[in-house]
Amino acid sequence: MKTIISSDLQEKWLIAKLGEDNGRKKLRLLQTYQEKWELHKMELVQSISHNNLIFYAVSEKYGDVIFKILLNNGFDKEISALKLFQGSKFVSLYEYSLTDKVYLMEKITPGVTLFEETTRDERIKIFSNTFKGLHPDAPVNRAFPSYLDWFKSGEIGTRTRRDCDIFRPYLEKAEKTILHINENYPHRLLLHGDLHHENILKNDAGEYKVIDPKGVVGNPVFDLSRFILDEFRDDLTLKSKKEIIDFVRAVGDGVKIPSAALLQCLFVETVIWLFREELSQGTSLQECESLIANMKIANELSAAYSNPIK
Repeated sequence: MKTIISSDLQEKWLIAKLGEDNGRKKLRLLQTYQEKWELHKMELVQSISHNNLIFYAVSEKYGDVIFKILLNNGFDKEISALKLFQGSKFVSLYEYSLTDKVYLMEKITPGVTLFEETTRDERIKIFSNTFKGLHPDAPVNRAFPSYLDWFKSGEIGTRTRRDCDIFRPYLEKAEKTILHINENYPHRLLLHGDLHHENILKNDAGEYKVIDPKGVVGNPVFDLSRFILDEFRDDLTLKSKKEIIDFVRAVGDGVKIPSAALLQCLFVETVIWLFREELSQGTSLQECESLIANMKIANELSAAYSNPIK
């Protein structure tokens, strides 16, 4: 095979994104698996993910595929989770290497996201049907972090940041809320961890398939918050509290979980997103203004429409 990626511009973009040494390393990795898995017409997709390198390709064995190189340094357990999530509701995993953090999966065509071509009521119905029976049993070997571990990583990662002290009461409340939810929903399963509209894609048969699980252990109630956030494009400030509450109630009715529990989970999710995924990674408070606003609104909603955690 002569071509690693379809254009020199794409290779230059990759090197600019990762740096010279790391970029060249990923290109060598790409060439290795391009040959090993007999892939042609490699095309780098620049707009899908900030945390991974994603390529469209054609496989001699499987046809149209997606080749992914993980860049998150073990932050998530995507490959191991996808192995366990295999089934009619999930995209097919074809080949993988845990050592090199690469895998080959089915390409969903046309790949229309759940947010596209649907009304809000239709989205809730499709999501509810997808959610039911989605989660497998969690492995007994603790190969995956718990939802509380996710929370703790954000707490630990910001302990030396004095500029975050003003938001520590939210951390304290979120931890109590997680423990409270765990008491009320003790059944532990393997969660997707990022179950939003763009990770639920329609194929040419009109079926919706789930992609990109992160892998975390907890009750499925925790897997609903990303969907709620994404319905409002990850910005709870854009809509009235009543509209958000009405949507949460409709989702709760669809999955048979009280809206009060969903609001508590929504608050916890906003705290984890802010602290684990941003502040603990060095992001400034200024860059996190929208996430801070989300956290405050989710806290207000949880306190106003459910039994507050004290």
